[in-house]
Amino acid sequence: MLFDEEKLLKRISEGDQTAFRMFFGYYYPKAKTFMLSLIDSEEDVNDLVQNLFVKLWMIRSSLGKLRSAGAYIYKMCRNAAIDYGRTHKVRIPFTDSTEAPETYALDEEYFAKERQLQIDKAVDRMPYKRREVFLLSRKEGMSNEQIAKDLGISKKTVENHINAVLKELRKISSCIAVFL
Repeated sequence: MLFDEEKLLKRISEGDQTAFRMFFGYYYPKAKTFMLSLIDSEEDVNDLVQNLFVKLWMIRSSLGKLRSAGAYIYKMCRNAAIDYGRTHKVRIPFTDSTEAPETYALDEEYFAKERQLQIDKAVDRMPYKRREVFLLSRKEGMSNEQIAKDLGISKKTVENHINAVLKELRKISSCIAVFL
C-alpha cells in the first residue's frame, strides 16, 4: 500500500476529495475483481462497485473509525453481491454464510474464518471420491500411496483428485485475498 490507510481514512472522513480519489484508485480494482468472481455481468459489476463507492463517500464521516478499509469494502461487496443474487435470481457462492460481525471494523480473524468457511463449502460440494481423497490427505495426513491402497485406486488418480481440489481452493482463496 502506497499510503497510510489510517491517515487517509481520517482525511476522507473530513471531506478530503483528493484522499478519496487515492482511496478509490487503490480499492476500486480490488472490489471490481472480487465482484467479477461472483457476478458474470461486467456492466452490472461496474454499476454495483460504483454505487459502493458513492455510498462510501456518503458515509465518509464514519470512515475514520475503521480499522480495516479492505475488510469493510469486502463486506460491502459481499452484501451487494448477495442482494444482486436475490433480485436477479442467481446463485451467489456465499449467500448463507456466517452472520456479519456487529461492526464493520473487521480484521484478519474475520478473513481467516470467511476463507475457511468458503473452503469447507467448496470441499462439501465436490464429488464424493474427490472429497474423500482430499480429506484423507489433508485431515488424516495420509500419503498418496496409502490413500491409493485404501481406496483401491491408482496413485496417479489420487494425485489428480488432490490437484483438482487445490486448483479450486486457490481460486476461492484468491478471491478473498484480493482485500488482504
